[in-house]
Amino acid sequence: MRLAFLLSMALVLGAPAAWAQKGAKSPAALAREGERLYNAGRYREAAEVLKKAQAAQPNPKLIYNIARSYEQAGDLREALSYYQQYVGTRTEETDAILLKRSALAIDRLRVLLDKQEKAAAAAESERKRLQEEAEAARRRAEEEQAAARRAEEDARQQRLAEQERAMASYRRSRVLAFSLGGLSAASVGAGIFFGLQSRNTRKAFDDATNLETKKARAGETRGKALLADIGFGVGLAAAVGAIIVFPKEGPPAQGEVRMTLAPGGLGAGMEVSF
Repeated sequence: MRLAFLLSMALVLGAPAAWAQKGAKSPAALAREGERLYNAGRYREAAEVLKKAQAAQPNPKLIYNIARSYEQAGDLREALSYYQQYVGTRTEETDAILLKRSALAIDRLRVLLDKQEKAAAAAESERKRLQEEAEAARRRAEEEQAAARRAEEDARQQRLAEQERAMASYRRSRVLAFSLGGLSAASVGAGIFFGLQSRNTRKAFDDATNLETKKARAGETRGKALLADIGFGVGLAAAVGAIIVFPKEGPPAQGEVRMTLAPGGLGAGMEVSF
């Protein structure tokens, strides 16, 4: 839609000499420039030039054309404001057709602005919703990361505890094996000692000349021989036990799973370190 005819006689016949003396464009020249810019599609520039013309020499049609320029530029609020100014300006220069157009434009712009406000409110609500969802997702991610760190720390502590238990079991096995080895050596030594004693009492038995002495030496021989057998038996059992419980390998390495015999040979145990 073209601009309304605005070069009224008041503008055309305004004192050009006064404007020439000021070195500025006359209101009519500004109005013509505004119309040219409007027709060229430079609506916002047209509105600014027409506002200068209105400030220099007020005219209701200039207000209407400023409103039209702002509407075409997409500045609906400014357009609504100038349409309302035009409707509120009731002078003999006010055009009834333009008044009707302005009223229709006011209703149209109010509907458009209401839609824009609702759309802006909906967009803001959606933006807040998305922001809240993003914040909730960020918090969940942080909580999951914290839980993962706690789980990793718990696993690390468990690995350390398992390694310590494995090392303790390894050390216990070595101590038990050396203890059994010592018991075996002591028992074998005792067996040898009592064996020698039994041989000596047997020789004394053979050398005895009376029955009473032979009976005494026979009982002593049997007792020492029994002690010797017990010593050798305990020594053999302790030696076997020492061989069984002594660790066949070095300390468990991290990540190694090792089967070991439980102390006393009562079952199998598991040593694990990570």
